[in-house]
Amino acid sequence: MVTGDFIVFLFFSLCDKKGSFLDSYQLIVYSKNRGEDMGFSRLDTKEDVENFITAVKSILTSSSFCIDTDLDILPKKKSEDALDPYTTANTLAALDFDRYDIRRVLLVLTVADYAETILDNLDPSFPPFFVFYQTIQKKDVYIKIKIRDRIHGKIFCVSFHFARYPFRRPLPYES
Repeated sequence: MVTGDFIVFLFFSLCDKKGSFLDSYQLIVYSKNRGEDMGFSRLDTKEDVENFITAVKSILTSSSFCIDTDLDILPKKKSEDALDPYTTANTLAALDFDRYDIRRVLLVLTVADYAETILDNLDPSFPPFFVFYQTIQKKDVYIKIKIRDRIHGKIFCVSFHFARYPFRRPLPYES
C-alpha cells in the first residue's frame, strides 16, 4: 500500500511451520520523504524489544566489554556536512558527551523509549538497527543501535544525535 510519502507492508503470521499459533505481526514501512533513505522499518513486539535491550545491557556490563573497541560509534555519515548540528559528533559536542555517556544512556533505555526497527540497508540479513528516543538536557535525541556481534559483544551506534524531525507520540510502547 502506498500512502503519500510512505510505502507500507503489513504481514500477519498466524502460525509457524508446525501449525502453532503466533500472535506476532510485522509492519514494514519504507519512507520516501525527507530526502533520506530510511530503508525498511518494522515495529517489533514488546517482547522482542525487551530481549534486545536486555542483550545490549548484558554486553555493556560484561566484564569482557572494552568500551574503546566494543562500542563502535559513527560520528558522521559520509553524506552529512561536518557543520550539521544533527550529526552524532556535533550532538556529542553540544551535550559535552563522550562514549562513556553514550554507554550510560544505553544502559537506561527501556521499551517505552523504542520507536522502530530498521533493516540494515547494506544487507537485510545483517542484524537490524533498533531506534529509540531519549530526552537529554531537555532535547530529543535519536538513538539507532544494533548488536553487531553477539558472540564477541560488539555494539554499533550509528546515530546518537538531536532529533532532526519531531517524533510522533506516543511511541509504540509508551504508557
